[in-house]
Amino acid sequence: MGSFRQIALIALLEVSNILGFSYGPPLSTCEYMLPHHHSSKAQTGVSPYNIIVSNNSYSPGDNLTVSIYGTKNFTGFMLQAQSIHGSVAWPLGIFMDIGDEAENIQCSGGEPENTVSQNNPKKIKWSSRQFTWRAPAKGAGDIHFIGTIVESYHTYWVKVTSPVVTGPPAENVTRGSTGESFQIEKTGCGDTKGCYSLPKNCTGSADCNYVFTYQVSAGKIVMEMSAKERYVSVAFNDQKLMDKMDSIMCATMATNLVELRHYDSREHFMIRNTLLGNTDISLEKIAYEDGTTKCRVIRKLNSSTPFFRDLTKKWYLLFAHGKTSPSGSGQYHRKNYSNTAEMIDLSVPATLVDEQSQVKDTITKEGCGKTKSCYSEPADCKASSDCSYLVTIKPLAKGKELEFELSAKAEWVSIGFDKDKQMPDSDAIICAEDHERVSADHYVADQGYGVPTKTSEPSSLVTLFGESSGGIVSCRFKRDLVDSKMANLDSMWFLVYTWGPMRGRVIGKHTSHPKTSKDMVRITEITSLDAEAVSSKKVQAHGSLMVIAWIGFASVGIFMARYMKGAFDEKKLLGTKIWFTFHRSLSFLTVLFTLVSMIVMFYDGRWSAVRFPFLFLMLFMHGIFNSIILWLSQLVQMVKWTRSC
Repeated sequence: MGSFRQIALIALLEVSNILGFSYGPPLSTCEYMLPHHHSSKAQTGVSPYNIIVSNNSYSPGDNLTVSIYGTKNFTGFMLQAQSIHGSVAWPLGIFMDIGDEAENIQCSGGEPENTVSQNNPKKIKWSSRQFTWRAPAKGAGDIHFIGTIVESYHTYWVKVTSPVVTGPPAENVTRGSTGESFQIEKTGCGDTKGCYSLPKNCTGSADCNYVFTYQVSAGKIVMEMSAKERYVSVAFNDQKLMDKMDSIMCATMATNLVELRHYDSREHFMIRNTLLGNTDISLEKIAYEDGTTKCRVIRKLNSSTPFFRDLTKKWYLLFAHGKTSPSGSGQYHRKNYSNTAEMIDLSVPATLVDEQSQVKDTITKEGCGKTKSCYSEPADCKASSDCSYLVTIKPLAKGKELEFELSAKAEWVSIGFDKDKQMPDSDAIICAEDHERVSADHYVADQGYGVPTKTSEPSSLVTLFGESSGGIVSCRFKRDLVDSKMANLDSMWFLVYTWGPMRGRVIGKHTSHPKTSKDMVRITEITSLDAEAVSSKKVQAHGSLMVIAWIGFASVGIFMARYMKGAFDEKKLLGTKIWFTFHRSLSFLTVLFTLVSMIVMFYDGRWSAVRFPFLFLMLFMHGIFNSIILWLSQLVQMVKWTRSC
């Protein structure tokens, strides 16, 4: 059943990916025009689409009509103009009159509306699209239009190119600033200004891998930041996520010129906002020297600019730095990311530290087996700081209440109670961050695929402590032994241990296959809890039996029937010709080993209401596929026999 759930999950993820990109491609596609469609590759054949331009030449400031036509309908696109002689893929000009289900994107190195793409959540199919393109104010030489056109999630063509459009010789255009040499110092940190740095004991931009300083005065904040990378950034958010954040970035392009940028985000989709004419933020200094990007930015604390946070309030600070593409697009920061554990008041000078360094042993295994029952992974870990998963259970109030402690190196952690080790209908309490606090909530996995559904809050379930810090979520809660809205813990249960990531504010798929206790447990008895070995042995046994059956027995059986009929003359064994006896015996063993491999996967000492019919469904499907294969093989043999005649 687990495999079926995984298939369903993969299908859901594929749908979500499709719908997500329907709103437009992420900025990281600007450089190479390659959509991030997982497990898909661009088509290599002749494209069924063409990009047509209304004129074969342009002058500075001219308007041209650019059209996408195709013999097939398409649902997505990305289009920009580039010089045919440029060493860097700078986008040129701007797109206007783009119509519905489309949006402008500002790719690095060009004007704010230099690229056009789909914004098509309804999945409308087009046979053509038409746009107005305005040429840049200065000559850019001969150009062509380059587009990526998407027929479906798995079928798309990259860098479809228009005919060349001739233009006046390219004039020099400065993209970014040459900057001036300056240093950022940590002098006064915690006294006159706030600071954050990696490592903590570095002194400034000269030796810090990353440094950020801030100082508030007269309704403005002066921010300095640097990193030994091609871009450095800081973001402000009401959650510790790269979603709906207010981000300032200083980025270095291939020419080593540097520019200031502002982004907001939809999860990890970065959306660049133009700063042209914005008086609420100004760049005082910026430079790229000695492999370090650095800048000093002045910004109003309270701004009416869209996506600018009110910096008079407290926010989580998110720090990132990384590489850029040739044109200057910020690449994914990989491990170069950290954030504060608490919301920060920027008006107060402080020496900030990242969340990871503030991890405490909020839950320990002290008293396990004596005053409380415990289970952990690995078994020899000591506390929440070094345990991948930890649960403790302590009886309270003469056995009428129970206190639980949970932690995991994840974004949510759970303890579940089940009667048959099946996810459907299991009763669980999940600790996860919800609206800036970690709380324990009651969930029930539904009959379908074990997806947890939050229930109305039971009155006896009380969160005593909750924290998400340094990549570890932990909580302490209590509940009555008997509560009509939750599993009756006065009974025997299998315990289910799970943990995993969040998808925004939603509980995500558990990180690994759920672990369960070997036997049913009476929660009120203090004992050393255990877990059943992961079913990898079952998978290995199933796979081994299948290989023996189909690669071994079936292949030899077919070989005997095809090539060995004349090898034994007319000799018989068990009443039939030897070749047929072997063929029949091997076929029987193939069926037998297949059946046994199925039982190994689906039977664990009892048949559940889910597993028993699913086994027969799998056997039925195997029978259908095997019959089809046999019929096709017989058809091939008949064709060969007919040709030989």
